[in-house]
Amino acid sequence: MIQQVSILFIHYIKAFDYSEHYQVTELKKIKYGENRIEIRVKEQFHLLFIELLKQNYYLIIKQETFQKLNYIHMKLSANQRCVSTDELMNSYTYLHRIKYYPHLCRQNKELMCFYDETYMCICDLNRFSNCFIFNQSMTYDCQGNNYCENNGKCFQDNQNRSFSQQPMIIKISIGIITFMFILGLINGIMSILTFHRKKTRDVGCGYYLFISSWISICLIIILLIKFWQLLLSQMTILTNRSFVNFNCILLDVSIKLLIAFNDWLDTCVCIERAITVSKGVKFNKNKSKQVSKWVILIILIVTILTHLHDPIHRQLIDDIDIDEKRVWCLVQYPSSSIKTWNSFITFVHFLMPFIINLLSIIFIIISIARSRSNLQRRTPFIDHLRLQLKQHKSHLIALIRLILSFSSGCMKSPNKSWLFLIAYLISFLPSMMTFFVYILPSKVYKKEFNASVQQKIGRIRALF
Repeated sequence: MIQQVSILFIHYIKAFDYSEHYQVTELKKIKYGENRIEIRVKEQFHLLFIELLKQNYYLIIKQETFQKLNYIHMKLSANQRCVSTDELMNSYTYLHRIKYYPHLCRQNKELMCFYDETYMCICDLNRFSNCFIFNQSMTYDCQGNNYCENNGKCFQDNQNRSFSQQPMIIKISIGIITFMFILGLINGIMSILTFHRKKTRDVGCGYYLFISSWISICLIIILLIKFWQLLLSQMTILTNRSFVNFNCILLDVSIKLLIAFNDWLDTCVCIERAITVSKGVKFNKNKSKQVSKWVILIILIVTILTHLHDPIHRQLIDDIDIDEKRVWCLVQYPSSSIKTWNSFITFVHFLMPFIINLLSIIFIIISIARSRSNLQRRTPFIDHLRLQLKQHKSHLIALIRLILSFSSGCMKSPNKSWLFLIAYLISFLPSMMTFFVYILPSKVYKKEFNASVQQKIGRIRALF
């Protein structure tokens, strides 16, 4: 049952002989990967309840006298659950229910406790009901400093533990990030070797892919830095606040900017190929090269300008939780207009490239198939269409590549951490697939890559 929640409330009840009882409530976080909690009690108490979900209570400890320095190990079970009177007497009115409270413990031999809107009742050894007022409407707002946005709840890794003691998801994340870094670095270097050659840049597409290759290397390096900075700061190994604040402002916005810039460059590749198909022999290669340089500059400037609001509103927040003191990097927009602008920009940078790519690919395939069908009338149009789909499979892979970058979501529970970790890392895959999507399927690009590799090998041999 504990595995289904990330936080719980602990209610301590202390009884007095001649005065009203005393209730203290404590928030307890369940560390990721664990299904147990350790409670250290300083104050005296007689009853201890655990609230897993809202008004889902379990009676853990019941003692007439407080046992000081007593170690109690207990496994949570269903028979410890306090049952709501709505379940026991749903057909009765509230006033009608109360007069039957003394009989509920005798009628239900397994019942340990029950409650209503006002009272919590305990079944004693003689099966009598002892009821007292129980506060179920307490508010928990971090001592009046509530920094949570969008009704979100967060969980975190285990602080002050070595890497060997970290949860499995942390260890596997280290392996995945390292693998992605190596793969992304190899992809970027091989792509740069290809598009550095003049023949691959005889049209604008070569320039777009050349810049995209450099972006892929920058992106994977920043991802590696962000991961280790986050992990080390949450483990309190990295404590330099100025450095953490610098990374807070710079890293996330850099990743967002580079991903958006890269998606638009891929869109430009698709648009130019569609224009090439449309104009045919009239396509001007020199003009294409000149235009591509201006387009790259304009996209870079617009992408930067549309992301300026992000670093301005980033700040470090100190988590004042009793058990774990952390420093978090959060974005807080002061007005709804800025939030709307951010949503609009996100929509433009992610959805528009996808739509343009989709329409361009459909146009390319249908246009070439129709042109071939007019020249070869004996072959049905559908056969030409299938042939073009096969020949332009790299375009379809590029489309899938772009769709992957839209896989995102908001994690609400640590139980789904694997799903959201994978979804986040998938958004980086498109930038790591330039070589596989554009170079390997192309005979021209692959030939230039081989020539570039042979040239580099020749230069290395000449040195020795």
